Amino acid sequence: MYSTFNARAKSGDQNDEWLTPPELVKKQIASVPKGRPDDVWFDPFKNTGVYYDNYPESVEKDYTEILEGRDFFDYKGKVDIMVSNPPYSLWSQIYEKTIELSPRVVSFVMSQGALTRTRLNRMKEAGYTLTKIHKFDVRSPNKSQMAEGYGAWMPSIFAQWEKGSKKKKADYTYDEKVYDFVERSKEYHQELAEYNDVKANVFDMLCEGDMPIIIA
Repeated sequence: MYSTFNARAKSGDQNDEWLTPPELVKKQIASVPKGRPDDVWFDPFKNTGVYYDNYPESVEKDYTEILEGRDFFDYKGKVDIMVSNPPYSLWSQIYEKTIELSPRVVSFVMSQGALTRTRLNRMKEAGYTLTKIHKFDVRSPNKSQMAEGYGAWMPSIFAQWEKGSKKKKADYTYDEKVYDFVERSKEYHQELAEYNDVKANVFDMLCEGDMPIIIA
């Protein structure tokens, strides 16, 4: 299981439990600029540890995980580099807590539409420069998302900020690989067979314009 977090215990949102493919995690971590010997890498939503376990071996690292009684929003330790896929339902609170912890580098996975002007401005006000955007696509939303109008392909990114950077323009890269990036709840396995039966119909509906694509 590759889940980076289980925030349902905190947010009550079933769509906050996701599996981040290890290949994508490693690519995200590799994009972080070379650190300093005393840097602390911090995973705010550890769960099974797909981020935490892939942080560089030689670094000091720490984590929080609500299922272990270690709440990110209560954390007060030193943080230099934060790389994660946070729960989407808590974005506003996560940005504010991240700014409070003041890491030098922040890298988050998010839907493309989540990188809003308000959030960009908030990070800029806190002294952060957006230095990298890496775009990739997510395949096969789960059944509950399809019911809410999500398309079978969801544009996503990981965005990287660096505090105090003088960089004028963010690097933009694009991943041709499409990732299977789906929620894993206990209901998921029961729904999978039914979902596979209707998946072809979803693509037909998208092509015919009968299903809206919503980027949340």
